[in-house]
Formats: sequence, C-alpha cells, structure tokens
Amino acid sequence: MGDLIKNCSENGLGAINLYKDSVVLISGGTGFIGKVLIEKLLRSFNVKKIYLLLREKQNVKFKTRLKEIFREPIFNVIRESHPDPASVFSKVIAVDTNFQNEKIISADDMKLLEAEVTIVFNVMASVKFNESIDSALDTNVVCSRKLFDIVSKMAQVRSVVHVSTFYSNCNRSRIEERIFEDIPFGGYSNLLEILSHLQENEKKCLTPSILGTMPNSYTFSKKCAEAMIQQSYAHLPICIFRPPVVTSAYREPIPGWVDNFNGISGMCVPMIQGKFYCCMAEREIASHTVPVDYCVAAMLAVGAERARTRGEATGTVPVFNYATDVNNIRWGDFGKWISKGCESLLGRLFGRYALVLTSSRFLRQMFVWWFILQAVAADLLLAFLGKKRQHLRTVKRLFALEDAARYFAMHGWTVQNDNMRRVMNRMNDEERNLLKLDIDRLDWDDYFKDFLPGVKAALARSYQRRLSRLGG
Repeated sequence: MGDLIKNCSENGLGAINLYKDSVVLISGGTGFIGKVLIEKLLRSFNVKKIYLLLREKQNVKFKTRLKEIFREPIFNVIRESHPDPASVFSKVIAVDTNFQNEKIISADDMKLLEAEVTIVFNVMASVKFNESIDSALDTNVVCSRKLFDIVSKMAQVRSVVHVSTFYSNCNRSRIEERIFEDIPFGGYSNLLEILSHLQENEKKCLTPSILGTMPNSYTFSKKCAEAMIQQSYAHLPICIFRPPVVTSAYREPIPGWVDNFNGISGMCVPMIQGKFYCCMAEREIASHTVPVDYCVAAMLAVGAERARTRGEATGTVPVFNYATDVNNIRWGDFGKWISKGCESLLGRLFGRYALVLTSSRFLRQMFVWWFILQAVAADLLLAFLGKKRQHLRTVKRLFALEDAARYFAMHGWTVQNDNMRRVMNRMNDEERNLLKLDIDRLDWDDYFKDFLPGVKAALARSYQRRLSRLGG
C-alpha cells in the first residue's frame, strides 16, 4: 500500500500536462476569482488560449471590457516579468455573450468553441445575498444551464469545474460532499415555471415559502444549480467546487490584492477611516475563509483531478468542499488579526479594538443608531456647504450588506472534505510548489500582514476611479 501511495504522489494529478497547450473557456472572468484564475493560467501554465465569455455592460463593449481587465494591477507581475506581455495577453479572446438570449453566442463562435475548448471553468454567479429569488435563479441556474448546453456540444472537453459555494446547503450543520436535491415545489424547473407567471409582489410573498430554512436567495439558487447539474449534466466530465468566504490574496500575484469590499474587506473600511465598527457575530464560531490565490489553486487542482477520472462512469457528479475544520479563525479574533497590517504601534493597538463583534442585538442596534446619527449630521454639514449628501446613503448600504451576511457570522458548520483531501494527497512535489492550496498549513499571522494594506490600496483605486468618472 505504501508503494502505491508513493506512486500516486509521483504521478500526481497531471495538472501541468493538462493545462499545457490547453484551450480554456471561462465564464465570470471579470469577477474577483475569475481575474485571479486568468492571471494564474497565463503566468504559471503554458495555455494555448483562453476564451472569455463577456457581455456588453453599461454601454461598454465586450472587447473594451477585456482591455480594461488587463489594465488592472493584478496583471502587473506579467507585465513586468515577461519579455513580451502583449503576446501573453493576446491569448485571451473575448467572446460576445448575451445570456438573455436562448443562443448565448453566435453560430461562428460556437463552431470555434466546439472545435477547440478542452477545459471549462464556470465562475459566473450573482453573489448578492438580498437579490430577488427570480433574479438569483436566472443568473445562478438558468444562465449556467445555457452554458452547459453549449459545453455538451464540445467534443474535446476533458474537464468542467462549476464553482458553487460551501454554503449551498448551509441549513445543515455538517456540510457533506454531496448534492442535495430537496428543492421545494417539485424541483427548480417547476419553481421557475411558477415564478414566470407571478407579479413582483406575489414573488415577494412566496419567497419565504421557497427559501424555507435557507437564509437567502443566493445560497438557495446555488443549491438549485447543483441539483440541475446532477439531473441534466452528469454525462459531462463535470465537478462541483465549493469554496467558503474568499478573501484577498496571500502570495499571488500580489500579496493582499483585493478588488471589492465584500465580507471581511468591507468590515475593515470604517477602521481604515479611523472609526469604530460593530458587527453581529458569535465570537467563538470559526469563520471558514480562504485567500483567493489558494482558492484558484484548488480550482485548478480539482479540474485536473476531474480530467484524470473522467472515464469513470459513476453517474454522480463529484463534489469538492474546499474548507477545513483544522485551521480557521474565530470571528472574535478578526480585530486582532486585521490590526497586524497597521503601520504604527498606535494603529495596531487601536485596530485591535476598532472592530467590535457582539451577539447582542441590543448593543448592535445602539451602534446602528449612533452611526446613523453621525451620518445625518455629516450630511447636514454637506448640505450647508452646498455639496451632495452621501454619508447616510453609504451607511444604509453598509448595514444592508451586513444584515444579509449576518447569518454566516452567527452560525457554525463542520466540514466533510474527503474528496478534496484525496486531491491534495495525490499532488506531486512539482504540483504542490505550483499550486499552493493547503489551508491547514496557512500561516494566518503572515497572511494578515498584507491584508489591511491590500484593502487600503483597493480603496485608493476606487477613489481614483470615482475621480476619473467625474473628470477630476
């Protein structure tokens, strides 16, 4: 048995050979995870081509959006280290896509994809927790179904990775590596049909009955997408990858890099601005969190594993829970960890106590009223100076986002991750060096040294973009 395990480890997953000269199709490539995936494939693997499904957005053409992606700092490492970065970026080809149409791409593009694509990553998702049920189902189920319909026609495909979420079955205390198909109203197809005949107010009234014990439309729609894949696309070499909360990069390509203020990054913003902030959370509960570069490395490893096992016809879509019970941060310790990125001793001392977490609804409500009072006062001053009011609107948006995410800070889960551990055990040394993904060995103390500076840099970029739009 020992020799067999050693053999498996030496042979590895075959990741390097799989991605070398591969033609990769990515949906959701403009998102946080998607950008890191594109950058990693271009920088670390000799891929032949990446087809990126892009739509026109806010009157910005799909090809223009691709150019804008490559201007972002995340691609600086390629720009600065490669002798001909333009040749690297030219491997990425934008495909004009409209998921509102039944045929989401043109016939000519379809012919190209059918003939060339070997690997597919579906990273597309709506991550708005408070989105209407029909909108969430449209993006996370219907659009994915349209994608997999065209993937089914691609004869060269060796692996398909669908990115779901660790919380797709969060109404269960233990998250198992399996798909649950207990969808109300006879399944997602019936549900979509019922919703198509209802008015907006009727949909709102029906939503609590649809969600049941699920906390929001996001987790419910991701659960439906998994059931849809099992029922309709198990014939593909497809797998479901479930990451938990994905945060800023640890090492690659830039330590601390982040491009949004969701989750923990958003919690840091008031602290950066020199304010105290209070969140609802159970202090002793573990927060399942992974850096985005670790998440992408795990996606690539899982993709290679699925290609390796694609000939094994089990009829069950494999699921990989990328989470652990071993090396997690407690919610109550986030202030301590985040403050490590403060530049001064005073900043570290202040930062340690600037983020207050409480399970008391009363204390939380007192803080909300205090924050709103400050925002109203600040807006009155702006109005007196003849400037646009903005503070109250920002505060309301911040609290709305936190209210939607509160469920995850107030509940805990245990993890089954046998499939994911088998992938990690199969990796050889070369793959482990290329794909850093072992959360159990992640040094959180080292990670958080770059966390706060990364959020500050993202804030600065956001501010510069606003100035640019205003012509300032």
